[in-house]
Amino acid sequence: MNVVTQSPLNAEPSWEDFGQAITPHFFNRNHYEFPLVADELHVCGRVFSVEQLRSMTNLRQEVTLECAGNGRLFMDPLPPGTPWGWRGVSNAAWTGVPLAELLKLAPPPEGTLELVFQGGDVEYARSLPLAECFAPEILVAYGMNDEPLHVAHGGPLRLIVPGYYAMASVKWLTEVRSTREPFQGYYQVDDYQFKPNHGPSRAVSTMLVRALIVSPQDEEKVAKASVVRGWAWSGNAPVESVRVVVDGAEVPVELAEDRGLFAWRGFSARVQLAAGEHEAYAVARDTKGNEQPMQAVWNKQGYENNSVRRVKFQVHD
Repeated sequence: MNVVTQSPLNAEPSWEDFGQAITPHFFNRNHYEFPLVADELHVCGRVFSVEQLRSMTNLRQEVTLECAGNGRLFMDPLPPGTPWGWRGVSNAAWTGVPLAELLKLAPPPEGTLELVFQGGDVEYARSLPLAECFAPEILVAYGMNDEPLHVAHGGPLRLIVPGYYAMASVKWLTEVRSTREPFQGYYQVDDYQFKPNHGPSRAVSTMLVRALIVSPQDEEKVAKASVVRGWAWSGNAPVESVRVVVDGAEVPVELAEDRGLFAWRGFSARVQLAAGEHEAYAVARDTKGNEQPMQAVWNKQGYENNSVRRVKFQVHD
C-alpha cells in the first residue's frame, strides 16, 4: 500500500495489486480515525443486530468503488484535499442485505424526501433521494470478499451504493433515518461539490467513465512482445469499448469477461515494439456514449479527474 496520509489513514493499493480483478489491498479513504461502532443498525426507528442481518436473504456482488478525488495529484494547479494519485480505486465482492428489503421491514414515514445514512466516524453522513434507495443493488454490507467486513473498510456494517463515487458508500453505518427536507450535512452540501472556475457548482455523484493502464508502468522495461493491460469502469453505464493508443497509433484491444454491471472490466492489447522509449494511453467509452476525456475539467476541490493517463515505458533489446 502507498500511504497518502497517515492520520487519518488514506492509502492506495500498489500497482501489483491491480493485477487481480479482486483488489488484494482495497484502498482506504478516511476523514477521521477508525471509530468504535456498536453491532446494530437503526432503520427508521427499528433496530437490527448484525446477527439478524446475516440471517436475512443476502446478495453478493462485485462492485468497483473509486474515491471522488482520485487523480487530484495530477491537476494543475493542485487543488486542496488529499493528494490522491491514480490508485484511489478498488474492486471487491460485497455481501449484504439489499437496503430495499430492510425498508420493507422498516418503512419510511409518509412524506419522506430523502434517507440519511449516518456513519460512526464523528459527523460523516450522506443522503439519497428516497426513490433511489429502493434500487435492488444498494446493500447494507457485512461481508467483503467472503470474509466479515473489517473495521478498516467500514465494518461491521457499511452502505454500498454501486455506480456512485465511494463517498456515498457510508462506512461504519449506524443509522438510516428519514427526512422531509433536503439533507444539509457538511459532506452532502459543502464537500463533494464540483466547483469549476466558471459556471454553477453541482454535487458529485456517479463515477465518470475511465480506463486505467496498470501494466506496464512508467519507466518499466519490457520485452519487445508485450501486453498493455488495465481496467475500465463507469458509474453511468457498462463499458462498451476501450481504445489503446501506442506511439500515436491504435492497437487491437480485447475486453475481458464481464464481471457484472457494477464491476470494472479488464482490457488488454498485445504489442510488438522496437527497442527504445514508448508511450501508451487508453480511452474508455460506455454504452450511453460517455467517453473519457484527454483532459478533465479542473475544479476547486479536485474531483472527477478522469483524464487519460499516459504511460511512458522502455523496451529493451
